[in-house]
Amino acid sequence: MSNLRPEQGSQLFIDAARGVAGDMLMAALVDLGVPQEVLIEPLRHALPPHRHLPELLAALDHEAIPQPVREAATAVYHALAAAEAKVHGSTPEQVHFHEVGAIDAQVDILGTLLAIHWLQPREIVVSPVALGSGEVDAAHGILPLPAPAVVELLDGVPTCAGAAGRELTTPTGAALLVVLADRYHHAAEGISRAQGWGAGSRIAPAGDPPNMVRAMLSEGIDATSDTVAVLETHLDHLSGEELGGLIDALMDAGALDAILIAASMKKSRPGHLLTVIAAPRDRQKLIHQIHRLTGTLGVRERLQQRSVLRREAGEIEVLGTTVRIKKAWLGDRLVSIRAEQDDLRETARLREITLSEVRRLAEIEMEIEGLSIE
Repeated sequence: MSNLRPEQGSQLFIDAARGVAGDMLMAALVDLGVPQEVLIEPLRHALPPHRHLPELLAALDHEAIPQPVREAATAVYHALAAAEAKVHGSTPEQVHFHEVGAIDAQVDILGTLLAIHWLQPREIVVSPVALGSGEVDAAHGILPLPAPAVVELLDGVPTCAGAAGRELTTPTGAALLVVLADRYHHAAEGISRAQGWGAGSRIAPAGDPPNMVRAMLSEGIDATSDTVAVLETHLDHLSGEELGGLIDALMDAGALDAILIAASMKKSRPGHLLTVIAAPRDRQKLIHQIHRLTGTLGVRERLQQRSVLRREAGEIEVLGTTVRIKKAWLGDRLVSIRAEQDDLRETARLREITLSEVRRLAEIEMEIEGLSIE
């Protein structure tokens, strides 16, 4: 790829299935086409060695560092400090950065964020992150792999095992990913435009995949996708009254969706299949709620991708009351527009008319305002 800036609206996909470190990610972005001078000049002004969070944050306050880069770097340093503090029983302000406070680690963090700032991607998608296994000799002594700080940083993030016996993802690499990722997916989407590779310094054993991270640019995506946690369990020991408030309780606890489906269970007992859709970061909380609310002995879970249309909320007036509407696009085409059912029901109650009549009036109002599907 040349050093010409890519078209706006590109998707940046970071393939971390073989691991990631800060230097690997920065190298992949440069290989993708980010000019080195974009990184070199700002880095000259913010790189004295620091060992504590307040010093690292203060060094960002320089006119050579763009404001979005300062904000992202602040988030990365805070994430690292919180993870290290939890692991070592300290506080984010007091934790002593060994590797992260060194000049090379600061270069990796700021260089990566400066490269992202130059690329201006529409969204950043990250693959499941490889963890590795074994031990590493760190500033705090011999640590198990994945490093404790990496585990803390990747809480709620899709991961995979990766090659055994070596470190694949570093705390710096993990912190950059969790700050940068808009969502997680197993592959890039759209029309591929360019790729760049960044290699680690260690040579992989024969037969193992190389310790490399790949960055890819894609364009022309109409719908996006994200990763959700799907939680399921069978229930055959609860009465209808006990099941009555289950869905509402799970939605109040943060579920994205929840359904109960009648099922025929073992020994010909009638029962139900409970399926809950949740954000990956909320899956443990909702598993706990399912156990607590139902008394079920086991909950199955899996991570799954779903396609999501671009959405927009709006409002219309129906008989003097406000009714919320939801609009959805596939690319530039409006493919769905719906009035909020709860608002329609409340309007019908207030005006003492049927729900179907309110829905018809809402459809007329949307047509008057030009909100129709082509």
